[in-house]
Amino acid sequence: MSPLSSNHSDVKHVLPQPVPAPSFWRVPPAKIQLPSRHVHVWRGIVDPSLPRLQVYQEVLSPDEQARAQRLIRPEHRRRFIAARGLLRDLLSRYLHARPQDIQFGSGPHGKPFLQHPTRPFVHFNVAHARHLAVYAFSQDLEVGLDLEGNRGSLDYTKLVERMCSPEELQTFLHLPAAQQKSAFFTCWTRKEAVVKAHGKGLTFPLKHLRVSFLPGQFPEILDVQGQSSALTHWSLFDLPMGSGFWGALAVAGRPSHVHGWEATLDAG
Repeated sequence: MSPLSSNHSDVKHVLPQPVPAPSFWRVPPAKIQLPSRHVHVWRGIVDPSLPRLQVYQEVLSPDEQARAQRLIRPEHRRRFIAARGLLRDLLSRYLHARPQDIQFGSGPHGKPFLQHPTRPFVHFNVAHARHLAVYAFSQDLEVGLDLEGNRGSLDYTKLVERMCSPEELQTFLHLPAAQQKSAFFTCWTRKEAVVKAHGKGLTFPLKHLRVSFLPGQFPEILDVQGQSSALTHWSLFDLPMGSGFWGALAVAGRPSHVHGWEATLDAG
């Protein structure tokens, strides 16, 4: 499969999975610009130093701070604070606003958006798993992300029955056992990215969405039950997250470029 690239006009046909991280995740330029029909994807490690954690905690809203305090495990609390603080930091670069001044709203199914944003408007989405977080931004295209880490205790053979259509389930069951785990996570992240971009969240039955997931198969939406043409012009990409992780990006349309940047928590 061809490597991730941002040098083609139809990026859908040059963004499969997975390739060595250095070919996609790069050091960002000092000044970030987000042109029309571009998508920026950032990868960050959300295990910050204590000084940086304090900085991020101070820019969170009272609601975000309360959410963090409700998390029982200290590492979950730290990573939530870091992930939200980093989101505000990245958005501040696009909006030219202070991180603490950014206000969020939530759609009817829970998808976050910018409340009373200044221009340029930015669509965004976030996903995290363990110590990793990914962020997607676009000026004019809805975006959705999912990120999953390998979990040894996860019984994916039961989950696949709940999220797969009958056709997908039969395809999955005919795979060699050694390929089933990767196929499951590939299928799961692609579907979750699509429903997050769509904004319906858990109200969108995953069984009604068919995606490609076989080894080496190009990532794409194959069918949507009841609205088969609604998502046909969307784009679906796998993200190279490293061993033990699966990531996917869904875009409502055909982006002209997709850039991958490394986010450094302790920068600045």
